[in-house]
This record gives sequence, structure tokens and C-alpha cells, in this order.
Amino acid sequence: MKRKLVKSGNSLAVTLPSDLVKELGIKPGTEVDVNADPAREVITIRLQPRQFEGGKATRKFRQMVNDLLTERAEVHRRLS
Repeated sequence: MKRKLVKSGNSLAVTLPSDLVKELGIKPGTEVDVNADPAREVITIRLQPRQFEGGKATRKFRQMVNDLLTERAEVHRRLS
């Protein structure tokens, strides 16, 4: 998707189309990861996984934790 950079104070910003914003559930203040690879002239923007909503762990975060614990169960067993 092609987007134009817009001036925001002393910085540049990328705007996102409203349908994408709605689809991803993005709101102002949502944190993202921005990585740059100048050699390849690539900038990547990724959403940070939401870990908590309303003071509780999100289902996705709980699943990530459970998957990690399952994956590392043998190591934990050996260490105990």
C-alpha cells in the first residue's frame, strides 16, 4: 500500500486509511514497533501485542504465555 509522508511538527508521519484502522482496532496512542533497514531502504511498522485490557491479560497474551510454558516445560522440569 502506498502512503505519503506528512509533516507533523519537526517529524514526518505516515497516515493509515480508516478501513485499516477499523480492521486492526487501532486508536490514537496505540504503540507500534518501527524498524528501519537503511541498506535495503525498508521501514517496517508492527503493532505491539496488547498484553492487558481493562486491567486483565488479553486472551492472545494468555495464549502466548501458555504456548511458551508448554514449549519450555522440559527445561523447567530439569531446572526444578
